[in-house]
Amino acid sequence: RLAATTALRGDGSATHAPWQALREQLKGVSDVERITARTALRQVRPRELVGLGKTLQKAALLAQNGRAPEPYLAQIFSHLQPPAGCTELLRRAIDEEPAALVRDGGVIASGFDAELDELRAIQSNCDTFLLDLETREKARTGIPNLRVQFNKVHGFYIEVTGSHLDKVPDDYRRRQTLKNAERFITPELKAFEDKALSANERALAREKWLYEQVLDQLQPHIPQLTRLAHALATLDVLCALAERSLTLNWCAPQFVPEPCIEIEAGRHPVVEARLAETSSGAFIANHTRLNANTRMQVITGPNMGGKSTYMRQVALIALLASMGSHVPAASCRLGPIDAIHTRIGAADDLANAQSTFMLEMTEAAQILHAATPHSLVLMDEIGRGTSTFDGLALASGIATHLHDKTRAFTLFATHYFELTELPAKARHAINMHVAAAEAGTDIVLLHELQPGPASRSYGIQVAKLAGVPAPVLHHARHALAALEERAGEDELQVDLFATPAAPESAGASPVEAALAGIHPDQLSPREALDALYQLKKLAGQ
Repeated sequence: RLAATTALRGDGSATHAPWQALREQLKGVSDVERITARTALRQVRPRELVGLGKTLQKAALLAQNGRAPEPYLAQIFSHLQPPAGCTELLRRAIDEEPAALVRDGGVIASGFDAELDELRAIQSNCDTFLLDLETREKARTGIPNLRVQFNKVHGFYIEVTGSHLDKVPDDYRRRQTLKNAERFITPELKAFEDKALSANERALAREKWLYEQVLDQLQPHIPQLTRLAHALATLDVLCALAERSLTLNWCAPQFVPEPCIEIEAGRHPVVEARLAETSSGAFIANHTRLNANTRMQVITGPNMGGKSTYMRQVALIALLASMGSHVPAASCRLGPIDAIHTRIGAADDLANAQSTFMLEMTEAAQILHAATPHSLVLMDEIGRGTSTFDGLALASGIATHLHDKTRAFTLFATHYFELTELPAKARHAINMHVAAAEAGTDIVLLHELQPGPASRSYGIQVAKLAGVPAPVLHHARHALAALEERAGEDELQVDLFATPAAPESAGASPVEAALAGIHPDQLSPREALDALYQLKKLAGQ
């Protein structure tokens, strides 16, 4: 497929690329796979069959004129030959502009069935017959104002006014008496009436039967139509990949037998396109080097720094390369990859009684059971849904198993800085971090991946960027400072909302004792000012 995409790229010319000519020929092609499936189920509509017929004509031209030196493309073109007789059947049987549904009539083309053509002729020639009959009856009876007419209640009739009733022939049979006229029916008119009134119903029934016959004749062609549909879809995809690779400056990946994922200046195609649309700046490309010596990257750094984007871009590049596409990178070398396993994001499945954390652990378990040394594993913030030490312990166990047992290529993003000690014990793991710069209490995200662990997570700074109220940020900074001071203590969990213990009177200072005896709600402004001076005096002593 990669060779086919490269062949469709041509020499890079924007005006004479082979993919452009092929795309022009594919314009107007219908969804053959969908139409074929509906035909097999006998649920296809007339207009879909018209689209199928036109598509088969285009496919025949492609199969006849398509010459591809690349073997894979040549094989695709060989599958574009329509089934014998299928195109001709659709052309003869289905009207070029049929009704939406068979029950509406006007679906089967004229000339396909003689009986249907005769029934339609009766309907279309009805007025002509009535005018001809009226002319003949006037000449035969000598009644100048004789009229041959029709209504939905009484059907066809010959109307004669009362002044000419003496001229009515014997073969006229009275059908209705009016105030000034009589209405009659003749054997000839009765026969025509029976035929005309039933012609529409019979024509619809005949069309339905003929349509079913057409579907019967298409059934043996379903397998070949399915292959043709796949060939058309493959050509369309290859053209799109060739166009994207030229427009977005993608490179051809190189496949090698040794295990590795080596990407130079890799980019996330979706984020890059979004940045181009919003003029938010250029995308920061990053390198990836995973091989036999380095199988795991422990990635740390601030939220919004680009950890998840980096992990996803590596997976996307591997996926694009595996499907035969060029990739958004300066260069790319890939060894064998049998699967891409991901544990990214936070979600739940409450309908099946699975909490967010349970779903996270379920997916992690599936990865640990299914991943192989040729797999790419993405683990993003595993262990967040439980207590700090539970999550840290689980994340450490999962990372160790992936490194020691599974030995898959792993990108392991985490905010547990304790995990940055893993590479010191695991010889195939390294620390990486996304860079950030502090400017006072603010943070500048650089989105650049660098060796080594991050120094901190910058969560409060990112919360400020998100618009969290200032009092909340102030409280968080003080709580963080308290936690950092108590990190070395034996207390496992710190309650940020616990009420501080009251000072013991025995060890209280004079200021604390005086402060404990003050009740602000009971003080007048003058008393409050005096109490403040007293406290200041005690503090000075």
